[in-house]
Amino acid sequence: MSQIIQAFLSIVNMSISASFILIAVLLLRLILKKAPKWITVALWGIVAVRLICPIFIESELSLLPETEWVEPQGVQLDNHTAPDEIVFEAVTGESIDVEYPTTEPDITVTKGIGIPSLLSLIWLSGIAAMLLYTAVSYCRLKGRVREAVKLRDNIFQSESVVSPFVLGIINPKIYLPFNMNEKNVGHVVAHETAHIRRKDHIWKPIGFLLLTVHWFNPLMWLGYILLCRDIELACDEKVIKTLGHDARADYSEALLSCSVSRRMIAACPIAFGEVGVKDRVKSVLNYKKPAFWIIIIGIAACAAVAVCFLTDPVDIGTAIDDDLKAFIDARIPEHFRNDGSEGRACCFDWKPLGTTQSGDEITVYMWVMYREYSYIGTELQGQRGSHVPTAITVKEENGAYTLIEYWEADNGGKYAPSIKNKFPRK
Repeated sequence: MSQIIQAFLSIVNMSISASFILIAVLLLRLILKKAPKWITVALWGIVAVRLICPIFIESELSLLPETEWVEPQGVQLDNHTAPDEIVFEAVTGESIDVEYPTTEPDITVTKGIGIPSLLSLIWLSGIAAMLLYTAVSYCRLKGRVREAVKLRDNIFQSESVVSPFVLGIINPKIYLPFNMNEKNVGHVVAHETAHIRRKDHIWKPIGFLLLTVHWFNPLMWLGYILLCRDIELACDEKVIKTLGHDARADYSEALLSCSVSRRMIAACPIAFGEVGVKDRVKSVLNYKKPAFWIIIIGIAACAAVAVCFLTDPVDIGTAIDDDLKAFIDARIPEHFRNDGSEGRACCFDWKPLGTTQSGDEITVYMWVMYREYSYIGTELQGQRGSHVPTAITVKEENGAYTLIEYWEADNGGKYAPSIKNKFPRK
């Protein structure tokens, strides 16, 4: 079950990150109205890449605030073993030869996994329902065109077809109704052939598959609907460029006569008059060849969106240099030595969790692990130990570090709230 939860949380993170790109695409669709429609379709491809890939390179140009929006509800630390280098000294400043303990108890902080488990099962149920609907619809449609008669090449006619469409992924076929007006056949075939050449019969099912995985995100439904519209607009544009301006009126008439009313969103088929017929007719009648500079701006916009949203924000948590590590190594024993207690020997270690930076101040968030020892007779024995959530803020000047704040989580009932207030959500 834990693997399903992890997969669900990963999908949620990718979906939220992709939502930022989707919003950017929505804005660019308004700005680039005069650009070729294939540029808009390319922008949707950038959204798809973000939905598929969980990891990208880091870049300072990234506009994503973060990529890990949702994390597991529990944090578990395994048994701590002695590291290669540890800090050990007596609070009194004496050096004591002692072996670091390797049998610290497990420490588990958890809020329970009931809700994540439930949400994960609901997510899987939604995927199963959409896949089942698609499979049933496809099989029913295949049954309807089973008796179709071949007209030529990959073009078929059937009495069960009310509007032309393309069906199939590996070997796509064009299906036409028997009673179709001969005047419209040429325009319809040109349109559906353009779909096949553009590989729309592949891209649309891929888009629907991504929608199936990310069905819980309302923006993905909006994105898929607009993707289908933009695919049709781009295909119309390609056909008009091929047939010429004189064919615009006849092509628009074919669109209107072959329009279909589809109540459900589906991956297939690609129907001739499936979506946005009114807007498509307007686009066809008002089509003008875009200026070269508009095409350049559109391509530049695609590149900018890819650079800004297909890269992750730089995580400076990996940029803790050796000087800063040495500074922290010295501050941790110093902090425990100055807490008013004497006569103790302590063994220290720390694990960085991440950093934030504001100007020349750097805050390092970490677990500080320590173990106290005292003499029982002539033997040095461990007394107590802990893993303390800690944040150390330093200021860098001319390559040297100055301590600004040494913060520890509060004890008792304020423990969790103090961590939430101090630590970044990530």
